[in-house]
Amino acid sequence: MDEILDQLNQVIESRVAEIRNGIEREKNPAYQKEIKEHTEHMDRILLMLPEDERKWLDACLVERLAIPEQERLRYYKTGFSDAIGLLQFLRT
Repeated sequence: MDEILDQLNQVIESRVAEIRNGIEREKNPAYQKEIKEHTEHMDRILLMLPEDERKWLDACLVERLAIPEQERLRYYKTGFSDAIGLLQFLRT
């Protein structure tokens, strides 16, 4: 049982490190520059379209590509709940 809990702790620590690295990457000036250039390129393409098509495409991109905060939170809570359930199962 202790071996399983140790493995679970290793997985959790690895995931936390992965998230931390992702946050640090987002703070990286080179990454920020890349995102800015990408956004400007997308804007140039959108501006080439007629206004009605540009608005439609922009709305689609925002709606379909962005994961809403509530949805991300639900994924996090579900995963956390599953981990707690697994721990409780392993302890019985």
